[in-house]
Amino acid sequence: MSSPPDSLAQTGLSFLVITTPEGSRKVPLTAETLLLGRHPTCDIVIEETVVSGRHARLERRLEGYEIIDLHSSNGLVYDGQRVQQHNLCNGDVLNIGNRVTLGYQVVIPDQPATRQNGQGDSGKTILLGDDPLPLASTQPAILDLRGRQALTIGRDPQNELVIDHPTVSRCHSRVERKDGSFVITDLGSTNGTFVNGKQIAAPFILRTGDTIRIGSHLLVLNIDETLVQTNEVGNLRLDALNLTKLVKSGAKVLNGVSVSIMPREFVAVLGPSGSGKSTLLDALNGLRPATGGTVMVNGVDLYRNFNAYHSEIGYVPQKNIIHEELTVAQSLDFAAQLRMPADTRPQERQQRITEVLAELGLTQRRDVPVKNLSGGQQRRVCIGVELLTKPSLFFLDEATSGLDPGTETDMMELLRQLADQGRTILLITHATQNVALCDLVIYMAEGGRVAYFGPPEELVPYFLENFAECLAPFQIRDITGIYRALDREKNPQAPTAMQLQETYLASPQYRQYVLERQQSLQEMVKPKTSGLRPKIPQKRVMNRGISPWRQFLILLRRNIAILQQDVGSFGLILLTPVLLGMLDFIAWDRNIFNTDTGNAAQGMTMLFVSALIAVLIGELTTMRDLVKEVEVYRRERMVGLQLIPYIASKVSLALIFAAYQGAVFLLVKKLAVDIPGGWDVVGQMYFTFALATFGGMVMGLLVSALAPNQNMAPLLSILLLVPMIIFSGGIQPVSGMGGGAKLLSQVSVIRWPYEALVSLSGMGRDLIQDPCWQKDGEARKALTTAELQTCQCLGANVFRQCEFPGIRSRYNSAVDELEPVKPTKPADPGDVPDDPAAFATFRDTLRAYQDQMKTYQDQITAWQDKFTDWQQRRSRSINEAEGLLDTFRKDHGSLFAANVVASWRHLGLLILGMLIAVPFLQKRRDMV
Repeated sequence: MSSPPDSLAQTGLSFLVITTPEGSRKVPLTAETLLLGRHPTCDIVIEETVVSGRHARLERRLEGYEIIDLHSSNGLVYDGQRVQQHNLCNGDVLNIGNRVTLGYQVVIPDQPATRQNGQGDSGKTILLGDDPLPLASTQPAILDLRGRQALTIGRDPQNELVIDHPTVSRCHSRVERKDGSFVITDLGSTNGTFVNGKQIAAPFILRTGDTIRIGSHLLVLNIDETLVQTNEVGNLRLDALNLTKLVKSGAKVLNGVSVSIMPREFVAVLGPSGSGKSTLLDALNGLRPATGGTVMVNGVDLYRNFNAYHSEIGYVPQKNIIHEELTVAQSLDFAAQLRMPADTRPQERQQRITEVLAELGLTQRRDVPVKNLSGGQQRRVCIGVELLTKPSLFFLDEATSGLDPGTETDMMELLRQLADQGRTILLITHATQNVALCDLVIYMAEGGRVAYFGPPEELVPYFLENFAECLAPFQIRDITGIYRALDREKNPQAPTAMQLQETYLASPQYRQYVLERQQSLQEMVKPKTSGLRPKIPQKRVMNRGISPWRQFLILLRRNIAILQQDVGSFGLILLTPVLLGMLDFIAWDRNIFNTDTGNAAQGMTMLFVSALIAVLIGELTTMRDLVKEVEVYRRERMVGLQLIPYIASKVSLALIFAAYQGAVFLLVKKLAVDIPGGWDVVGQMYFTFALATFGGMVMGLLVSALAPNQNMAPLLSILLLVPMIIFSGGIQPVSGMGGGAKLLSQVSVIRWPYEALVSLSGMGRDLIQDPCWQKDGEARKALTTAELQTCQCLGANVFRQCEFPGIRSRYNSAVDELEPVKPTKPADPGDVPDDPAAFATFRDTLRAYQDQMKTYQDQITAWQDKFTDWQQRRSRSINEAEGLLDTFRKDHGSLFAANVVASWRHLGLLILGMLIAVPFLQKRRDMV
């Protein structure tokens, strides 16, 4: 929980009386840290020329407030002398130039401070907003529960306790009196209700001293049935105590890091590459916890209470966390839908977006696509995504990298302004020309050691004073020179990282900015949570209020919006099946399946290429879908994005495109090629093409989840696709493959739609169904002429009844011609008669017989020529046709006999397996 009020705040209220030539005004001091200056973003604005833009800072101490000069032009004058800092006591007066007087007063009130709306104790509404009004909500206030039966808490003004914050649900929770005890119930809020750091899922009985956290607000139950309420918005301090981190190799990447960062301080993390800057940042924000030491937020262990504080943490990684295709307003709107409570009304969301755009100076760029913005403006949009929920702790990893000097200056000034408005900001940066805008800098040395932590203007003098001899050869004028001088490759005499750390631990900066600050921390830390021991982070929980279904719909709408904005990609997705389908008009004869002019080999090649293209179109469509938005995904996972809705939104869009692409691809193919079959075949072919395209898209998502970066996605696609092509059965028959190849063919996404398409084309169906072809070769040869008449695709019937592409191209008219009639042999004249009288007659008969035999011999010779020619032509035609059928039957008989439903089932199981694998592979990308 937050620090308790100081001794004066327990008995009185502190005020700053500001006197100028225009008059006097009294400003209540209610926050842990207040910025005083001329700039309109300061907490206390004094519009006088003698006052600097950021003149001084007021910090709460145990005994009251301390005022610290921020290197202003005219300084702070107390008792006639200029002071850098001063502990204020009741009645103290300080001067700024000769026009401004600051008087410090402590007033003892008659009753605890509360802000009421309504009349009567039992009906009052307590507002805990973020506005810097007198007696603001940052000042602890008292809620009296005596006489109350229930207290409703939420963002809606109808609640008795109103917390106007974008992370709080409309009706967030309720405190009820039951059986003499108070019971708190979470009302299905988005970001949860936490008691003593743990999120409650069921009604929880409160005990004296229990701490309730709702968003950035704390409620502590007292024994006198009162709740002490504190708003921590803009007032979070961050402390690291002796952080260490070991990696798997055993190396230390953080080594004894201790820092204390006060509310509203802007801190830059500097240091050479590999010094542990990102590791430190992620250890401080809890995303990648340290293995030893403690990180505390207002005295509360962050690792043990991460879920309670996760909505208070803003994080901007090095790469953009927005979709560049969307407009600025769309990017913020979709982010707000995912981050803000589910019950946030559209007008509330739009109002918050408008506020953030104004805060970032992007109002005029509201409807501009992010990709058309400058680099600095894109980074501002990324920051805007985080600002939607008003986090008080803000972490940025090289937010200024890649920007030109002018834009980098603008970005640093923006961060300075955000810090002054009430955020504790830590920034990793390699640009040092504007670190003077920061309150403090951390300089990391090799091995994750702190070499310096203090004001930026003291950094160069610190190193020159402590390491003068080592750094003498380098003419150091600025922080950049420190980088060069401490590089042991450029300067072998440079101190080691251990020497840098040891020197810093003995420095005044360490005493002032770590030891002294952490002395006050001891008053805030409960004994059970103190100590420098490793902490086990609690299991991270996702936002419960935004249901998986709602997240799915938001993500699906965002994906559609991205496609609508990316006209080129969207158009290509729509035109690809048309353009590739048009190739069918060039590549294939329209009558490729015709029994007279068709070609079975080309028909099977066409079907194979069709299945391959369907899968290829799908894979190329989605192979970058997941890997291209890794940074967006990681950040959204940190704030509650659930994995299944995210994957489902991609799969659903893939399913829609598969349905479209399958229909268009089949339509164009049907126009180009006369595919046999009626509407039932067309419907089944459409389902096959759509399923094949969807299978390719799921395979693309698998590749995208597996690829470490976008450049690797095409290579992994090829690595998966080539074996599938080889073992699909389209290049070599599956029947001729070995055991290992057959096993690989089982997982080929191309094989199963190919088999289904071949079966649906009807090619070879009558061949496989012909009982004659189910006999072995010897049995077929032994079939009689009568038995051959019953065969559909054997003998002469192969040309009459068999519907096989191109089979009639082997046809010869001899098949249907009658067998040439064999000449009749003349009758034998008989034996020579013994009777001389009859002999003369026999001689004439014999002479005629001889003439007939001569004619018969001539006829037999001609018949034999005709018969041989007829037989050869007929046999060759039938044999060629039967040989063609036999070859296809042996190589592709399994395709002809394929069960279409079984092929769909095999492909569906492969798709299901890939769909199961995608979330597991994608989850590896989570940071927490």
